[in-house]
Amino acid sequence: MTHQYGGRRVTRILACSDIHNNVKAVQQLRAREANDFDAVIVAGDIGSEKTGEIFEVFQTFDCPVLYVFGNWDRRLGYRESFGERCHHIHLSPYPVGDLSIVGETIDGLDPDWDGVDRGDDPGAIAAARQLHFDRQRAKLSAIVAAHRPERAIVVSHYRLTRTQTFLPGVPLCLFGHIHRFEDVTYRGQRFVNVSALDKKVMVEKKGQRATPGDYRYLNDGSYVVITHTEREGFVVEPRRFDPEFSGWERIDGIFHSSATEVE
Repeated sequence: MTHQYGGRRVTRILACSDIHNNVKAVQQLRAREANDFDAVIVAGDIGSEKTGEIFEVFQTFDCPVLYVFGNWDRRLGYRESFGERCHHIHLSPYPVGDLSIVGETIDGLDPDWDGVDRGDDPGAIAAARQLHFDRQRAKLSAIVAAHRPERAIVVSHYRLTRTQTFLPGVPLCLFGHIHRFEDVTYRGQRFVNVSALDKKVMVEKKGQRATPGDYRYLNDGSYVVITHTEREGFVVEPRRFDPEFSGWERIDGIFHSSATEVE
């Protein structure tokens, strides 16, 4: 569903990460955004408990949902299906408009890693892990090289490093994990942290002395909208939920898991 504006071909992508099983945050995102994207990208930390519900919401965008796993997703299977529109893009490029989007999930989850005889020796375990890591990077490098690197977007949960060596020519890398928006260009390659959709902020009623049992939270989640045109390249717009704090006062530096969300 590549868009046309004034005769220009425009590809629109919604990208997010770090959902942490927060179905309501995904519902809030869906309520904020219209159904006019060519793809949704999730850069890991979906959560191993509410995955089905989360992908049900994402699929209402009526476009491909492309994802990699993160450290919250250890119980999810590489080949597990979450819906016909959902695609795990680990070493599996997916075309969106004239772009190719491919991902990397390396966190001890790959079935190839599970088959490695690691034994009990810490040194052997470290060596096996490094060997697996190197093999996966070599596969990713070969895949990107075969799919026009200048048209590729590479998605991972952790920020990739040494990309000039194994991903030369790739213009855009998306990642999460750090829970804050970043947009940095380094040696001609752009690295965008698509931020955390689940970002709970503790609050208490203004003017009242509260105890931990009175604490509530607001979700100040964030994500990005990416547009691509031949002329302008990639334009990245960060967006935030920006909840209404009137009547509430932020409590920084703590979070109580028993707190409930302000309606």
